[in-house]
Amino acid sequence: MAGRLLALLVGIDAYPAPIPPLSGCVNDVTGFADVLRDRVGEDALDLVVLTDAQATRAAVTSHLTEHLGRARAQDVALFYYSGHGSQQTTPEELWSIEPDHRNETLVCVDSRSPGSWDLADKELAALLDSISATGCHTLVVLDCCHSGDGTRDADEVVRLAPPDPRPRPASTFVGLGDATAGAPTRSAARWTPAGRHVLLAACRSSEKAKEVTVLGRQRGALSAALEAALLGSDGRPSYRDVLRMVTADVTNRVTDQHPQVETADATELDRPFLGGAIPATPRPLTLSRLPDGWSIDSGAVHGVPEPIGDDTTELAVYPLTGETSGSPLATALVTRVLPDRSLVRLTPALDEAYVYRAVVTSIPLAPLRVGVVGDAAGTAALRTAADAADETLVDLVEGAGDGDGPADLLVEATPDGFVITRPGVTRPLVPVVAGEAREERTILALERVARWLRLSALTNPATRLPDAAVHVEVDAGTGTVSAGGTLPIAYAGTDAPRFTVRLANTTSTPLWAALLDLTETYGIFTDAFPAGSVALGPGEATSVDLVGQVDDALWEAGTVSLRDQLMVVTSTLEFDPRSLEQEELDVSAVPAAGTTRSADEPPALRSNLERVLGGTRTRRLGPRTASAAVADWRTDSVFVVTTRPRA
Repeated sequence: MAGRLLALLVGIDAYPAPIPPLSGCVNDVTGFADVLRDRVGEDALDLVVLTDAQATRAAVTSHLTEHLGRARAQDVALFYYSGHGSQQTTPEELWSIEPDHRNETLVCVDSRSPGSWDLADKELAALLDSISATGCHTLVVLDCCHSGDGTRDADEVVRLAPPDPRPRPASTFVGLGDATAGAPTRSAARWTPAGRHVLLAACRSSEKAKEVTVLGRQRGALSAALEAALLGSDGRPSYRDVLRMVTADVTNRVTDQHPQVETADATELDRPFLGGAIPATPRPLTLSRLPDGWSIDSGAVHGVPEPIGDDTTELAVYPLTGETSGSPLATALVTRVLPDRSLVRLTPALDEAYVYRAVVTSIPLAPLRVGVVGDAAGTAALRTAADAADETLVDLVEGAGDGDGPADLLVEATPDGFVITRPGVTRPLVPVVAGEAREERTILALERVARWLRLSALTNPATRLPDAAVHVEVDAGTGTVSAGGTLPIAYAGTDAPRFTVRLANTTSTPLWAALLDLTETYGIFTDAFPAGSVALGPGEATSVDLVGQVDDALWEAGTVSLRDQLMVVTSTLEFDPRSLEQEELDVSAVPAAGTTRSADEPPALRSNLERVLGGTRTRRLGPRTASAAVADWRTDSVFVVTTRPRA
């Protein structure tokens, strides 16, 4: 959207007697104001909020005229009302534009005071017509009743004030001009006038708008559903999409209330909500109760992994509209992965009427399956060494695999030592492991390979960060390569090639990023930034200058090309990846007696991302602590192939 969003939000709870008070209207407009500030941004938002005593008839009408009246053709104007609706008898002079002789009205805080009146549908229609005359897109949201019949449900709060019995002179209607001169050519009998107006109404004309309790707070059923729909979408749903989402939500909470979208131009229904004033943002992962149980809205097609034994995807559950900080409402464990969603088990139980936000805190990572073949004495010694290591990293199986699937690597025990290969590839993965403590060194090598492989394939199947949240670009002066691409670089004589990695935050929120170098020789290096990760504000960028190298020893042994995987880890919270660091694989070093790398103590975990990263080193991390913060995160990789030609 090129222009601004001018918004007037009115919420009234504290009505004077005899109008019954309400409890959720101020919550409705203050909550929606927060959504607008967060999603639209202060620069593009011009907001006025009137609550309780501020929401007089004079204040509402003047702000409609003076505040929303400033909207120009490129702008969007929003009028949001949460309070009582009612009816009143139409003056005889206006019967020609009101066939049933009754006005639908909004009840301002002073509407029933002497000399004041409700704001009638015809008045609002005329005021909005003057606003949209500039060509701006106009939306009206009414979370109130606008029908006077029906029986009140004693178990629900209904936003319907008693009709105003006072006869009202036609001269008190603002904005209509000389309405008695004859029936106007436009329809002014309902809330929606002709023109570029869209109305989102809480209910049908024969129904009541109700209040409900949402996470301990009173809310209008429509307002709560609308807020959830906007926060649960990518930010640019059409009016048809919004109607579908809020109708499903409202009808799940209350009976006999069906939201309506009305417009004089049917093409407006396919327009983005608020005319596109809310920019597209990642939608959160949601948790809801369906007929077959609780499930999250991501499944196999999104990359959610199947449970591996008792190890499965774990999620922290929060209110849909709340922050993911502090203790979650519940923990969810994935029990079954379907194509489009995943069934979960909740602890403790939650209210089935609501939709919740879920954030991944742990992902199942299978151990490296290593097939063992060859000399019987050697294989037995290797299994004995494995018994003292981390079984969550390496699983020794017979031969090339078993009923659980093929092996990832093969180890052949020979009289000269252990040979590690990939299935179907005869060239050893590393030099033959021979000499003293060869069994322990072989297990250490396998553990290091397992950590490297786990990290290199790490993704977040439930991330709501966009693909280019942090845009990665690698440049060696011959053209740039972005995430997923490969940059070839080469030595110039004895001079190693240089290249630059640039990271740029493309979102409107602060992010943290780390650059990990996963070398072909199973090293993991995290020293691109002094603190492990770097903070990037909205639109902010940083760069790192690096050198591609083929080690002299490898080059002299015949290796002329190596590939590095540069992985960018992006998070909504600060994190430290430096515990992942490991040197190039060296099978010649003899470990100290009785020690292995898998005995290292994991560092203190400050967030779910650090827990997931730690899980690539070992699954012996214990349960998630309540104090750990919950971040959304993603990984992106670019590859650099360094060539050092022979003379």
